[in-house]
Amino acid sequence: MDENFNFYELDAESKKGVLEDYYGRGECILQTSGMCGEIFVFDQGVNTTPRYSCIKLPKPIGNTSKEEIERRFIRELELQLSFYYNKYVHWAFDFDSVFNVPVASFRYWGNDLNNLIERNQPSQVTKLSLLIYTCIGLKHCYDKGLIAHQDLKPANIFIQNIKNDFVGLPDLDIYDFVKIADFGLANAFKDYNFFGGSRPYMAPEQWNENQLSQATDIFALGVIFFELITNGHHPVGIKLRDFWPIPKNENSKKWTRPAGWKKWIEDGCEIVLSEDITVDKESLVFIKKMLNVNPLQRPSIDDTLDFLLNQLKNICGKSHSQVEFLIVHFEKQSSQFVNLETDWPYLYKKWNEFKKTYE
Repeated sequence: MDENFNFYELDAESKKGVLEDYYGRGECILQTSGMCGEIFVFDQGVNTTPRYSCIKLPKPIGNTSKEEIERRFIRELELQLSFYYNKYVHWAFDFDSVFNVPVASFRYWGNDLNNLIERNQPSQVTKLSLLIYTCIGLKHCYDKGLIAHQDLKPANIFIQNIKNDFVGLPDLDIYDFVKIADFGLANAFKDYNFFGGSRPYMAPEQWNENQLSQATDIFALGVIFFELITNGHHPVGIKLRDFWPIPKNENSKKWTRPAGWKKWIEDGCEIVLSEDITVDKESLVFIKKMLNVNPLQRPSIDDTLDFLLNQLKNICGKSHSQVEFLIVHFEKQSSQFVNLETDWPYLYKKWNEFKKTYE
């Protein structure tokens, strides 16, 4: 194949074929696309551990040049690498260039918070522990330079069930661990004056293109919190997956356009409770604070973590104690990481060679 051909111009099936041939990781079983990248998932076979891996490559964006798209992709990966190593953050394990296109390899976890919300299977303990782990992952990222994720949503919170990896764990509903992922828009407001995100989770300051902060993610986390405890209902008063991103059963297209979301923001982000929704008073009051139009009036990430831990303690003391133990254990593990060059020299070398290719 001519190495000068434009990989971005290939259709999905052709891309899958090229990547299968190049990597030799087995069959490409899934191709999906996000705001900033394309994802291809490979099944490496039942005798391979881990069985599934995925690769991410930059996605063409309107009239943005190929060079600028790739520059932003490298920036995303560099930022994500700066968050290594934390149990609750997703990060790449290899880098490559395929026909002049930058590619990053990741572990594929096979599940995310969006799927859990849609299935409505988690217990209250599981829901609270997932939110707690998300807070811990975000705190780690903030300590390493994240200002605002800008695209925090259930589909960008992957889930690893560690019961599949360890035997003899206590019979508690706290072993679904989150992996905060997709940092394509992280700090984008600062780096290239882009304030966007996924509309149902965008804070007022994103819509108004004002200074973003950790409070921007708290707003998104408030929406996620509400979705989790209401089986997928958005505070605006709809079951989100029935209206966005693609309306189902001939539902209104109103929520596929920005106007409806902007009006909700302008009206003060009021929480609309339908008759079939029951939310405990304490959680509802706290979520209202998280959705405050004024970012300075929202709770901090530490306030949010404390509230969630107290809620968990009230429901199940054993789960609370074990979650606190896990937090301390993984924070200690994370603090022992020195730097990529010392702790993972292979990846450090690959990253620097990879980065130089696109400088």
